[in-house]
Formats: sequence, C-alpha cells, structure tokens
Amino acid sequence: MPVPYPFYILVVCTIAILILFVQQPELATRAVTSVTAYSPLSFVFFAAKPTHEVFAQPTDLRRRRVAIVGAGASGSAAAFFLSRAAREAESRAGAPRGSLLDIVVYEREDYIGGRDTVVYPHGDTNLRPVELGASIFVEANRNLVKAAKLFGLDVVDPEFGDTGVAVWDGTQFLFTTSTEKGRWSGWWDTLAALRRYGALSPMRQRAAVGALLKKFARLYDPAWLANRGSVDSVDEFAASADLGQALTTRTGEDWAHNVVKARARWVDEIMEASTRVNYCADLNEIHALGAAVSLAAGSAYAIAGGNYRLFEAMLKNSGADIRLETTVDAIESRDRGFRVTSNHSFTTDDYDEVFFAAPWHSSPVAKNLSTHFTQPIPKQDYVRLHVTMLATTAPHVDPLYFFRGPDEAIPGTILTTGATARANPGAARPEFQSISYHGETYQGSGEWVVKIFSKTRLNNELLADIFGTDPTWVHRKVWDSYPVLHPTASFPPMQPMQGFHYLASLEPWVSTMETQTVSAREAVARTVQRWWNIGLGECRAAADSWDMTCGK
Repeated sequence: MPVPYPFYILVVCTIAILILFVQQPELATRAVTSVTAYSPLSFVFFAAKPTHEVFAQPTDLRRRRVAIVGAGASGSAAAFFLSRAAREAESRAGAPRGSLLDIVVYEREDYIGGRDTVVYPHGDTNLRPVELGASIFVEANRNLVKAAKLFGLDVVDPEFGDTGVAVWDGTQFLFTTSTEKGRWSGWWDTLAALRRYGALSPMRQRAAVGALLKKFARLYDPAWLANRGSVDSVDEFAASADLGQALTTRTGEDWAHNVVKARARWVDEIMEASTRVNYCADLNEIHALGAAVSLAAGSAYAIAGGNYRLFEAMLKNSGADIRLETTVDAIESRDRGFRVTSNHSFTTDDYDEVFFAAPWHSSPVAKNLSTHFTQPIPKQDYVRLHVTMLATTAPHVDPLYFFRGPDEAIPGTILTTGATARANPGAARPEFQSISYHGETYQGSGEWVVKIFSKTRLNNELLADIFGTDPTWVHRKVWDSYPVLHPTASFPPMQPMQGFHYLASLEPWVSTMETQTVSAREAVARTVQRWWNIGLGECRAAADSWDMTCGK
C-alpha cells in the first residue's frame, strides 16, 4: 500500500482518545499500528438499498480475455470484481457460467499480495508471522471487511501499542503514555495530555476528519454510485466525492492550522507523528488529504496468518489463470486489443484489455506502448522505505539511548516528529520514523519482535545502541512503498489509452489497501458498463452486487 502503504494510523490517535474518553481511561492506553504501504480509512456507511430491480441486459456475449499485470491489492481486486461482474452478466443473459471472460494474472514475484506480505522470525514457519507490508485494516474498510467475511478468514487483534506510546523528536520524549494498562494510569495519561495539548485540538481534529470520512462514505453508497456512474479520471473521481483539489493542493500543515485550527504543539507532535509513520512525510511536506487519512481512526484488525490471504482468496475466487514468477516484458497495441509478451515459456498472448497494477515507470515492461497513450503517465516519485524487523531479548528499548535514566520504563511504540529540528536547524533529527514492539516470538519466549521504519538503513551497531544488546535476528526490506504525497493538482490517467487501465493512478491521491481495491473497482466499472451494460450500485433484494456495495 499502507499501507503508507501507510502505518500506525491508530497509534497517534491514542492521545485524542485519552482526552475524548476521560470516563473510559482503559481505552486511552490502546494504540494500534499499521505498516509500509497503506493507511486504512475509517468510513461511515449509508444503508444499502436496492437502486433498481430491472437491469439492462447484456447484448454482446462474445468471450473476452483480460490480462492483469501485478497480483497485489489492486490487481487481485480487479480480477475479483471482473469475475463477479462476468457472473452477473452471464446470469442476466442466461449464458453458461464462465462463458464470457478469461482472466490471466501476471506476477513477477513468487507470491500474491505485492506489498502485503509476512516474514517469520528466524525464518521459522512454526513462529507467528509478522506483517512486512500493510499491517492492519479497520472495521469500516468495507471492501476488505466484506471480503474477509466472504472468504471466512479469521480476523485477529493486532495487539500493538499495549505497552504505551511516546513521541520522540531526536533529542527528547515530548510526550509519553503509561507502559501498563490500568484505570489509574489511564487517568494520569489523560491529565498529562490535557496539560500539554488542551482539550480543543483533538476535538477539532476529530470533527474535521469525521467530515471528510462522511465524504469517503459516498464511495460505498449504491444509490450515490448508481447516480454518479463510472468515471474516467482521478480528478472526476475525487471531485465527485468533494475530495479533490481543495485537499490535494494544500499541505497538511496548512490544513491543520487553518481548517482544523489545532494548537501548534498538537500539530507538531501528534499530527506530524501520524504522517511520518504512515507516509514517511513531515506535515509540511504531505498534502492535506494524506494527512487526514493518516489521522483516520477506528477499530483495527488483521487477517490471521497475514493480510495477503485476502488477496489470495480474491484471486482464487476469480478463477483467474495466475502466473507467478512471470515478468511481463512487453505490451503491444493490436488492432483489437493487446499482445503481452512474458517470460512464461517465452510466450505471447492476446487480450481484449489490460489492467496494469504496478507503477508504470519502475516496472520492467518495455515502454514502447506509451507511444500510443493519449494521456501520458507522468513519472512518480515513491518513498524509499526501510523496514527493519528484528528479534531481541530486550523487553523495551534502552533508556540510555533516549537520554533517560537506566531504570525508566519506555513505551513499546515510539513515534517521531521532525518539527523540533525544523525549528532549530542544529538539533538532531530522529534516526527513524517509528519503533514498535509486536509481542513475543511465542508466548513465554522472552524474545520480542520489533518493527522499525526509517528512511535509511539501520546497521547492527545502531540497533545494538537502541536496544542495549545485539538483536537475535534481523530481516531488512526496502520498499518503494507509496508515492511521495506532495501537494498536487494533477494525477496520472486512469486509462492512458482505450482498453489499458492504470490502477496505480489513484495512489498519488491517497495510497491505502482499501483505496487500491476501490481503484480496481472503478476500472472494472468502466469496462463492464461498456461490455455488458452493467453499472455500479445495482442492488437486488437480499443479494450483494458485483461491486459489493449492497447488503451488509
């Protein structure tokens, strides 16, 4: 994603929870994290009601063939939605099941999920896997939640942040919560937060983010979608939900001060901690929509065994021909569609349409096809995120590294801000974006799994300094995790040429697991409307629609 593919969205909302739920202090010590590619969104949904009972009938029943390049969140979701729409078209036309569509998915890696993948401590598959990619989704992420229910996947509590949260500026902790749950510790945290930040800033943030989430909710309302129809550009998509240039052309810092009207200390310490951990960006660098998404909170969940299982299940459900460890070398425009050349037995295959589910410019595919684009795909900078997974016998970081007394308790989740260093150019900047403890490798092992996000590689000597001991296991991964979300008024084309759908076009608007599936849905909607007269939000009584906007 996210997510960046965003991270730890809910952690930074711990402080707001401390203040807003004074009468329930046990909630105040709860903080949840997310990881490298996506940041989940929390939505408020409208009740789904049938928009039509009689639908247009497909008239063109010739068999079609689709290629999907990439088996991450968007590619898997595209296959899933395409197959559901094809089944709907077959049902309406009285055609045999499986008669209208063939799907082939190309994936150069040996696994499904893209930036959603897991790693096992010490490489031991008997131990609990830990997300190396996007870690969590929230209850209101409708596509992900409904898919988990549809496929019978167990949803588990990520159990992050149970040992407290701290905000570090490179020289000192600006705020810390208690490292243990308890009614009295909760009250103490609440009072400390009130003293430092006041009560209005979290309330104003909650109201501002809530207003945006209501707009996001339209993207799941079948009546609204049926009225809107399919869209042809990111601008049209965003503007339709009133989530366009008013949010993407200003910085998160400007939005925080002039729209949210939060106090400077809250902006610098709490809101910036969120954008740094979710999108690896200071608040003065990221656009306002990205900042707001970083602050969206709700109950957090993960799929037992790894979130990638959602996308495995989507692909299995689609019946697609999945070609792992297959690199697409070239895509050619033909008289009626496209020809795809890959290293899969060095074959070429012809397709009616192509769904490209990867960043165009960093993909290995030859770029000759771009000469046919009616709208060029601009180059997009991606955040180079270093994820360091490690195991350690240290139950918390070494207080001495953080200039604290040797016996002081340090929270298990440490977020950061760059505001102090910006205001004081000589001040040290944090060497990482976040540190989070993720529980023991197995219960009672006395060995903890820790995840660190940073912009640069953290060597073993630095890790030993941070934890006061050498790690017992280290796994490093570098992701081009999500676009650099600088303020912008322009976005990549959703369809650079007829029949070629660019699923990464939505990422500079905002990059999350959930919005990757929405991007896929929007591309499929354009296609199936043209092929089979099937629209968005077409609900039947007691049945879900192909786009999963109907029913519960």
